[in-house]
This record gives sequence, structure tokens and C-alpha cells, in this order.
Amino acid sequence: MNCSASIDRLSATGVVTRNFFWRTIDLLVSILGAFATSIALARIIGPTRLGYFNYVYWLTSITGSMASLGIPAAALKYMAESLGRKDGDSARAVYSYCLRNQIACAVALSGLCLIVVFETGARDYRWISAFLVLSIIPQMIAYIPSQANVAAEDIAPNTHASIAGAAVNVLAVLLSLALGWDLLGVSIGVFLYRTLEALLKFRSAHWIYRFRGMKLAPLLKRRLVSFGAKSFILLLLQIVIWDRSDIVLLKFLQTDLKQIAFFSVAFSLSDRLMLLPQALGSALHASQMAQYGRDKERLFRMTAASANYLALLGLPLLVGAACVSAPTIRLLYGVQYMPAIPVFAIVALFAVSKCMLSPAQSLLYSTEDLNFMLGWGCACGLLNLVVDLSLIPHFAAIGAAIGNGCAQTAASAGFWWYATKRFGLQLRIVELAKVVLATTLMAATIACMFLAVHLPAVFQLCAGIIIGAATFIVTLRMVRALQLQDKNRLLMAGRSIPRLYRGTFEALVDFLAPIGVDTGQ
Repeated sequence: MNCSASIDRLSATGVVTRNFFWRTIDLLVSILGAFATSIALARIIGPTRLGYFNYVYWLTSITGSMASLGIPAAALKYMAESLGRKDGDSARAVYSYCLRNQIACAVALSGLCLIVVFETGARDYRWISAFLVLSIIPQMIAYIPSQANVAAEDIAPNTHASIAGAAVNVLAVLLSLALGWDLLGVSIGVFLYRTLEALLKFRSAHWIYRFRGMKLAPLLKRRLVSFGAKSFILLLLQIVIWDRSDIVLLKFLQTDLKQIAFFSVAFSLSDRLMLLPQALGSALHASQMAQYGRDKERLFRMTAASANYLALLGLPLLVGAACVSAPTIRLLYGVQYMPAIPVFAIVALFAVSKCMLSPAQSLLYSTEDLNFMLGWGCACGLLNLVVDLSLIPHFAAIGAAIGNGCAQTAASAGFWWYATKRFGLQLRIVELAKVVLATTLMAATIACMFLAVHLPAVFQLCAGIIIGAATFIVTLRMVRALQLQDKNRLLMAGRSIPRLYRGTFEALVDFLAPIGVDTGQ
């Protein structure tokens, strides 16, 4: 490889690593805050009242997210493409057009939801629901400056805003529980933290106004509107497949509101475990969008290679979590949430497919190849609905977990199959199989330990994590799951790690891949 190519590869790796770092911090802060507050709410509020609150909170959050793959997705796609071509004026035109339309949608949607709340909502929860509905406005509007920063491959400003918002949310929950403000105080806190987050993201995206203002080109406008419309339909399908839409069917097919709490707790815990895979997926997403405007061949190579790294991060976390589901639920939530144990195990296992989806999905978005995603997404949504209707009446939250998981697995497998065939991606199946083998041995080791030794929940959890991690790491080394190119990439990525931790990271890489580095690759 010549010097120029080496520099390009190092630059691309550095961008992904930097964004991975900031996205990891963002998710870590959000997860720790949400984790602490959810446990406090679950223990003090109880599963029955928490079930209804989670139902309303999910509905308003999803309503606000309905535009996350419509107008904001189009903003990200065409701003990233323009910035990749060094066309800042077009990027600003896209930003301004999308921002105006997003504000109009946010106000209209929030107003409609307020009417629904006061006309049909439960009387005791009307003002609680009203503040959650009002929080839709800053939530939706914040997507545009946030996507602008992602398009510029600079996630750090979004992270700073999210950290501030998470701090306000945690403070609001703790004060509400301590001072007796109850769920009303929690809902006001949601409105305040989303407003603060939106303001900080707007401030961070002020760089877009350095470029000359211009009118959006008619051809680009037609592409943007078409892409946004298809993305919106895909979002509706994504809500059914990837989010906890099964809550709605649980509400109507089960009279026990506790089942909603059990499903929500399991789903939330699973999402928390996907910290590193989500961070890597977000970092890759930003670079994939930009690479489409620079070098399509590198985009295809990046997508294929990412499958192995997501498996390396996600498989041990999610499968391991399923293995230690019993002590985790008992220790964190107490005996009143014991029925959530099998639900969490099922959700965690099926979440492996969700963990693997991002690169294939981002590739199809960046190439504007959305027709297959629409058709396959409809089929998977129908599968989810059929399984839910069949199982929820008999198995409640467990049935919802199985229905959601089946749809996720089918969707992820279909997207990767199509992306591989359509763009000729060269997946490294042998190395991927080695990661699966290491994960299987890890799960078997944890299971054998639990069968052989009976320990209190806290010791079971700690022992399972330590023994499982050791088994996974040693097996990876024994089967040579990481190759020379992996070691090169990881060591290059390690240059962005603070010096205090760089030595430990490089020692771990050397242990996992005890092979020489071909610096000329």
C-alpha cells in the first residue's frame, strides 16, 4: 500500500475512533443516568403504576422519534454528501430547509397529541402526559442540529449536550422522588432536559452559518423529499420491529399492567448493554454517509469489515447477559420483578441481531437503496404482529419478547443478505464463526458454573461476568479470531486513546492477536 493510501486509512480510522469515543461517552452517561433513575422509579413507584407511565412515556417518545428517520435522516444524508464533496453552501441549504419543516411538524404533532391527552387520557395522568407531550417539540427540533454535527463527522458537541440533558433528568427524578412530586415532577424533568439538550445542540451547530446561504437546488430538493418520505415509512416499520411497539398489544391483550413493566424493564436493560456496539455503529454511520460522497469502494470495505467488530463487541455482552439474567433482575429490581427474568433473557439473545444491523442499514441509506428495506420491513412487521397476536394472550410479556425478537432477526438477516448480494460485500465468515464459537464456550462455562455452585445473587453476577469474560478472551486468542489486518486497525485506533490507557489497550490487542504487525499493509 502506498504512503497516500496509508495516510487515508489512518485518517478514516482516526475519525471513526474519535466519534466512537465520544459516542461511547454519550451513551455511557445516558445509560448510567437512565439505569439509576429507572431502578429508583421501579422500586418506589411499583410495577403497576410504572406500567402505565412507561406506556405513556413510550408513546410520546415514539411520537417524537417519528421524524428521526424522515426529515432528519434526509438532512444527514444530503448534508454529509455535500460536505464530503466540500460543498458547504449546499449543506447549509439542506439544513435550513429541513429545520423549517421540522419545526412546523413538531408544533403540529405536539398540538394534536395534547388534544388526544385531554380528550381521551386517564384523568389522573393528564398533566403528567401533557408535559411528556410538550417535550416532543424540543425532542424533534433537536434532531436537525444533531444530524448536522454527525454529517460533519463531529459527534463531540452532541455528546456534551446529551450529558447536560442527562444530568438535568437524573436531578429531576431524584428530587421528584425525594420531595414527593411523584410522576408529575418526573414528566416536567423530561420536558426541561429535552429543552436544554435542544438549545445546546443548536449552539454547537452554529458552524453551518459560516457557509453562504443559498436556495435549495430543485433536483436536490426532489431527492431530499423522496428520501425523507421513504425514510418516514421505514421509521414506522422500525418502530414495529426494533422498538418496544409490542407494549401497545400488551396493553390491549393483557389486563395486567405489570406485564408492560416487565417487558419495559427487560427491553431497557438490553438496550443499556448495547453501549459499545451502538457507539461503534453510530461512529461508522457518520463515516459511511460521508464516504458515499468521497469513495464508494472504501464504503463497501468499511461496511463488510464492521460486521466482525460489532459481533466482537455485541455477542459476548448480550449472550452473557442472558446467562446471568436471574441474578441481574433479582439484584437490581427485587423480587417483585422476578417474572421479568425470562423476558430479559429472551430479549437479550434476540438483541444480537439488532446489534449487527447498523452497517448494512447505513449502507442502504447512504446509497438511497430503500425499496428493498421498505418491502422487507413490511414483511418483518407483519411477522411481528402475527407472532404477538398468537403468543401475547397466552404468554404475556414473554410472548411480546419472542415476537419482537423474531422480527428483529428476520430484518437484520434480510438487510445483510441484500447488501452482500447487491454490493458484493466480502464478509469474513471464518473469523465471524470463531467469535460465535468463543461466545458459545463462554455461555456453556457460565451455565456449568451456575449448575455446580449455588451462590447469592451478587456473587453469581460477579462470578458469571469474570469467568465469562476470561473464557471469551482466552478462546479468542486460541482460535486466532483476530487477524493481522484487525491488529493493524486496532493499534491505529489506539492512537486516539489517552496515554494513560493506551498501554493497557495495546497489551490486550497483543494478547488477542499475538502476530507481528505488517506496517506496510
